[in-house]
Amino acid sequence: MGDTQPRRKRGSLSTSEIVGAAMSILDTEGPSALTFTRLGRELRSSPTAVYRHYASRQDLIVAVAEHLDFLSLENYSATDDWRHDLTQLAWRAWDVASEHPAAASIAMGLITNGVHELSAVEAVLRAITQAGLRGRQAVIHYQAYANLVLGAAMAQGARLAEGLYTSKDVFTQVYTLSNPTQWPNAEALKEDLRVVDYSEVFRRQIKMFVDALELAVARQDA
Repeated sequence: MGDTQPRRKRGSLSTSEIVGAAMSILDTEGPSALTFTRLGRELRSSPTAVYRHYASRQDLIVAVAEHLDFLSLENYSATDDWRHDLTQLAWRAWDVASEHPAAASIAMGLITNGVHELSAVEAVLRAITQAGLRGRQAVIHYQAYANLVLGAAMAQGARLAEGLYTSKDVFTQVYTLSNPTQWPNAEALKEDLRVVDYSEVFRRQIKMFVDALELAVARQDA
C-alpha cells in the first residue's frame, strides 16, 4: 500500500520542524540518509518547501550544529568555579555527541554564528577570564579548548555512528605487527592499545587542559 497521508498545508513548514526532522533522520538512519527528498517524506511536504528555508544541505547541517549547541547548553548555569565550568561544558558536548552521534560527526565543529554558539563561546570565555587569563592568551586558550572538546566530541560521534564500539565507551582496535621488533613500544603495549575507553581519555584531556591553564595564569602573573 502507498502512503495515503495527506501532504501538509503550503507555507506551514518551520525551520524548527525541519531541524527536528533532520535530527531524527540522522539519529535513526545516519548522515547519508539526510537528503531533501528524505526530509520531504519525513515532513509530509515537498523537497522544494525545505529549500525555501535552507538553500543547501550544508546550510541545513549548520542549523543542526546550532541545535547541538542548544542541547549542550540546555539548563546550563555558570558558577564561580572556572575549573568546574570548563569541565562541565566539555562533558555536556561529549554527552550530546554520544546521544546524537551522526549529527555530531558531521556538524559539531561547524561555525554557525548563531545565538547558541555565541552563548557557548561566552560561557567558555567567561571561565577562562575568570581563571585569570587576559587578552590574546585568553583567546588562544579558548581556541585550544574549543578544538580539544569539539574535535574529541566529533570523533566520539563518528565512532558511535560507524558502530565501531563493542560497548558505548569502549573501542577495540587490533594492531597486527608483522615485525614486532620494528615497533617495540607498540608490541610491549599492544594489550593496552587493544581496548581504549575514550571517555577515560577525554576525562584526562580535560584535566590536562585545566592544569595547563592554571600554569599559564601563573606564568602570566609572574
